[in-house]
Amino acid sequence: MSEPERSDRIESPAPRCRHLRSPGLYVFTDGRPRERPDDANNTIYWCVKTLKGYGPDDENVAWDDCSDPARSCYEPF
Repeated sequence: MSEPERSDRIESPAPRCRHLRSPGLYVFTDGRPRERPDDANNTIYWCVKTLKGYGPDDENVAWDDCSDPARSCYEPF
C-alpha cells in the first residue's frame, strides 16, 4: 500500500531581498532559521536603496513584498 501524498508540507518562501531592513533584523536570538522578525505584524521596514518605506520600484516594503522575485529591484539575500 502506498502512502497518501502529504498536503501539509510547508513550502519554503523565497528569500527576502538583501536590501530589506527592520529593527528585528539587528537582534540576535537563538538562531531559529525560518523565524520572521514581524511576528506581531507591526514591524517597520525600510529599503536600504531608498531609505524609505517603499522600494526603487515605488512599491511598499515589507517581508512578503520584498520576497517577490518579480520585483525589478529584488536581489535575493
